[in-house]
Amino acid sequence: MNLNKVLLILTFVIVSGCSDSVDKAANEPKGDHVFKTQTDALDKAKQAEKMILDSAAQQQRNIEEQSH
Repeated sequence: MNLNKVLLILTFVIVSGCSDSVDKAANEPKGDHVFKTQTDALDKAKQAEKMILDSAAQQQRNIEEQSH
């Protein structure tokens, strides 16, 4: 009787473990990954950096035009 309980519990744990990972994969939107928020923030920072560098280059051109 005790062996039956152990086998039943072990089977339940294995089945629930397998079904949980399948459900998560099925519910996850395509293209999303674990680090999506971090990569989105990094992309946003790269865009901000590009804008700052472009602005600095434009200011440098304006300064050079005014000094000639």
